[in-house]
Order: sequence, then structure tokens, then C-alpha cells
Amino acid sequence: MELDYDRLVALRKQSAAWRLLTASNAALMLSFLNRVFVEQGARSVAGAELVERLDDELFALNERLGHGTFPQSAKAYLDDWSAPGNGWLRKYYPPDSDEPHYDATAAVEKAISWIRSLEERSFVGTESRLNTIFDLLRQMTFGTETDPEARLAELRRRRHEIDLEIERVEAGGVDVLDSAALRDRYQQVTDTAHGLLADFREVEANFRDLDRDLRSKIAAWDGAKGELLDEVLGSRESIAESDQGRTFQAFYDFLLAPSRHARLQPSVGRCSALRCTHGWGCPRWGWRSRTLIRPGP
Repeated sequence: MELDYDRLVALRKQSAAWRLLTASNAALMLSFLNRVFVEQGARSVAGAELVERLDDELFALNERLGHGTFPQSAKAYLDDWSAPGNGWLRKYYPPDSDEPHYDATAAVEKAISWIRSLEERSFVGTESRLNTIFDLLRQMTFGTETDPEARLAELRRRRHEIDLEIERVEAGGVDVLDSAALRDRYQQVTDTAHGLLADFREVEANFRDLDRDLRSKIAAWDGAKGELLDEVLGSRESIAESDQGRTFQAFYDFLLAPSRHARLQPSVGRCSALRCTHGWGCPRWGWRSRTLIRPGP
């Protein structure tokens, strides 16, 4: 995106994330929503529970900072944050429930991500990022190669590397990552996981917008039912065949593959244990794949 003056002026007016950062109670909002929806990976919190948690937060802050620092009730703040003009919380009613539920929007994730980038870090890993770049470049070149001989040559090269590693292990030579390399990779995993959850919220919001547009078109349709059916099926197919639709489906299939899911959970547990073992502080969040892929209302 080109960051020219007019574009930035328009973005400042339109962006919910930008409005959040400039809100008078941004610190309260970001700290509370980050703890509830980002660090803990929550996708939906019942209204009564969220009011209670925010009420405890407001009480503690008013006790520490002085009564009247945050004069409104917890419900009033939630109503303000979920108002259509703000768009920081999504308020909705799940099927068969008369209690409102809340979920953070992509704007919250973007604002929190930017705030995190401002903090000075005592450790900045670069090795794993470079390895990721090399691997992505390899996937792009290999994935677009149409020459069978070139593909076979690459596969044989990789097989040779694996054979050499097997020989080293069989001979007793086991190379292990040191603490710095482990921390580098763990840092990238956490950053990527948070980014993935943020992306998923944005994709989910885009799909809700498409669904809402389709429902509006159906409600206003005055033609033949057959033409309406063709229009609906065509719209669904165009969504599925779009770049976003194909990417989402590939992500969904990848995560739901039984073999990959069976390897994912033990790996997450092992990595979390490594973080505690090496003294980086035990993580407060976990990779909850069922929460991540559950479609929202």
C-alpha cells in the first residue's frame, strides 16, 4: 500500500484500529482485551462473564489510580466498544441464546500487534526468520517447476541430505539446538501464532460481510427463483474460488488433517515445556486449534 498523504488521511478516518489507538481509554481497552481475547485465545465470551471481568478490572484500577479514573460501568464501556461506529468488539447472539456474546475484532489484533512492536526486546532472533525466508523461496521455486527432471533432482538432493543426517545419528552424532536457537524459534512461533489468529479474525469478518451482502441480495430479489438460485450458487462459487477462499480452505484442510493434528498437539506441549525449562517464563497462552477453526456466527 502506498503511504501518500491523502491515503493516510482516509485511513485515519476509516481504520477502527487507528481510532482505537487514539481513544481516550485506549490503555484500558488494549490491556483488557489483550488479556481476555489475545493472550488466552478466546473467540467468544458470554456478556455476563465479560462484564464481571471488566468490573473487577475497573475496581482495581480505580482503587490504584483514584476513584473516578474510570467512572462508567463495565457494561457501558462494553456497549461503547461494541458500538457500530467503533467496531472494536463484535456483539452477537449465538443460536438458541438470549445472552449477548463478545469477540474481539481484527482491529484490536492489529492495534495490539503494533503496540507490541514498540516494546524494546532484550532478545531479537534472526536465524529462524532467515531460515523461513529460504524455505519459502524454495517452496515457490519448486512449487512452480514444471520440468520433471528438475523436480527429481531437487528431491534427490533433499533425500541425500536426509541420508547424511541419518548416518550421523547412527554414528552417535546428534546436533541439538542451543538455548539461543531455541528461544529464537519459539519467539517466531509465538509471533506467527498471534498473527495467524489475527488473520483468522479478519478473514472471518470478510466472510460475514460477503454473507450479509448475499442475504441482502436474496431479500431484495424480485426475479424468478431459478435465476436467484443461479445467482446464489455463482456467488458461493466465486467466494470459494477467490484467492482468500482458496487460502482459507487450504488452511482449514491442513489443520484438520488427522496426521498433522496428531503431530501438532504433542509438539505444542513439548515446546511449552522447553520454554519453562530454559527459564523464559511459562507461556500464558496455548494453541487451541478447535477454537481457532470454529466458525463464528
